[in-house]
Amino acid sequence: MTCILRASGTTFEADHFIARTSLVTDSLWRKGEKRFPLNKAKEATNDSSGIRILASEADFSNLSQQIEDVILFLRQNQTAVTELASFPGVESAVLDFGAEIYPPGWASFTFPAELLRLAGATGVSLCLSVYPTEHDGQTDV
Repeated sequence: MTCILRASGTTFEADHFIARTSLVTDSLWRKGEKRFPLNKAKEATNDSSGIRILASEADFSNLSQQIEDVILFLRQNQTAVTELASFPGVESAVLDFGAEIYPPGWASFTFPAELLRLAGATGVSLCLSVYPTEHDGQTDV
């Protein structure tokens, strides 16, 4: 898992935004298109349009690296991310961090003030998606 910047909205014209931004889009979806185009059994359609932008390639086992990467990403792309968050039709702009958690299921994660300040200044929310992971027999030092 990586940290993904995701923006969406029911009237968001994703193609129009992509054509005018310096941000590199990882993927996009359009309102009305099939949500799972390769699955013949599922006919659900997207109720919004949106884009995903890779903000960090660090694995979910390395949340601290994701945070460092995203701080740098926001510093370098503050204007473009602000434009995305305030683009007509965007209802949600969120940085989604992925992290692993080991049984029995308790963990604590802290976002540094600089990340919070940068995200807030651009109008982007923070999300932490937590994935349960089994121990591989190794102990952390």
